[in-house]
Amino acid sequence: MLKPFLRTAEQGADTAMYLTTAPEVAAVNGRYFYNRREHRPSLVAHDDEAARWLWEISEQLTTTRGT
Repeated sequence: MLKPFLRTAEQGADTAMYLTTAPEVAAVNGRYFYNRREHRPSLVAHDDEAARWLWEISEQLTTTRGT
């Protein structure tokens, strides 16, 4: 049932590899791509407060605490 939504490692890396090697996007930066196509990010992607919250939570979950 989930198979249509799952990707192989190669499929998952395809857009990243395309963006690092394709001459036609060499000068493009700050854009969002999915399946080699540029897409408009969701509204939450522009939410500075959500970004700050995510950063803080990520720091808490990944910071080594002294014992």
